[in-house]
Amino acid sequence: MNQVKHRTTTNNAPRIALIGCGAIADIYHLPALAKHQEVLDKVVLVDTSVERLSGLSAKYGIHNTSQDYHSLVNEVDGVIIAVPHHLHHRISMDFLAAGVPVLCEKPLAELPSEAREMVALSQKTGTPLAVNHTRRLFPAYAQIREILQRNGLGKLKSIQYVDGNPFSWPSASGFYFKKASPTGVLLDRGVHSIDLICWWLNGKPTLLSSENDSFGGFEGNALVKMQHEECAIEIKLSWLTRLRNVYSIVGELGKIEGGIEEWDAVTIQYNNGKVARINLPAPERDYKDFGARMIDNFSDVIQKGVKPSVPAEEVLHSIELIDQCYTTVKRF
Repeated sequence: MNQVKHRTTTNNAPRIALIGCGAIADIYHLPALAKHQEVLDKVVLVDTSVERLSGLSAKYGIHNTSQDYHSLVNEVDGVIIAVPHHLHHRISMDFLAAGVPVLCEKPLAELPSEAREMVALSQKTGTPLAVNHTRRLFPAYAQIREILQRNGLGKLKSIQYVDGNPFSWPSASGFYFKKASPTGVLLDRGVHSIDLICWWLNGKPTLLSSENDSFGGFEGNALVKMQHEECAIEIKLSWLTRLRNVYSIVGELGKIEGGIEEWDAVTIQYNNGKVARINLPAPERDYKDFGARMIDNFSDVIQKGVKPSVPAEEVLHSIELIDQCYTTVKRF
């Protein structure tokens, strides 16, 4: 099945291929693309499943579909990669080699060596490579980075990040539980928290310990401890139960605490009793609403040469740390 049509149009919007027609495409990418009809009109859906291609093309009124991404390498202006993790590297490399900008879903790659190859090719060809780390777009998280970078809490003492809910992602392919090398909550949710902490600190913490409940299969719970200078870092993750889902950053001058998906305000509690609340109005009302911001940026990357919201080279530390967590892990 290959129904890519080159229709005559005065539309100057970028021609974007969306590779992977699973849940993330339906819930996140396509609603964002649909906010710009001129972009949606030129989208090409790509998937090996005729059923998924038919369903999403009918739902969003998309006329261009293909079961083979190879035919599009020299036919599109940009590509969004939303396939299972183990395919990110191979597909990204094909498009980067052709000079086609790439927006890749997280994690950028399963292995640090693959991620570094992708970044190296991006830099060699001068082709943008972006990665979708949605939580970096939260105004609250960007404000926290700014506070920490100007030493607003003094020397940091501790960071804790807790993220746990029963697994409920409506994966179309079920790849989470079909992989030859089982990885679970750490690669799925830990990629958010570890990336954020590296971004906040503008550096790579030292891994102290990694524990999970795997007996050779997919881990449902994980505990990671790291250190950065004098700051002790702890990350708790779960696919099995709802946790408190909060973050806490403690420095010598005070602390910042909040819910992990509270993106519109930051509250600083200083040790002298002063409380400062920074309100950060944002139009987004739901996690998936940030898709529009990411897609708008990627369109500007393609057409205007602007910097990606999350350049791939910025996430290498987190990919390396996650790999270390898996290679040194101990059972609870």
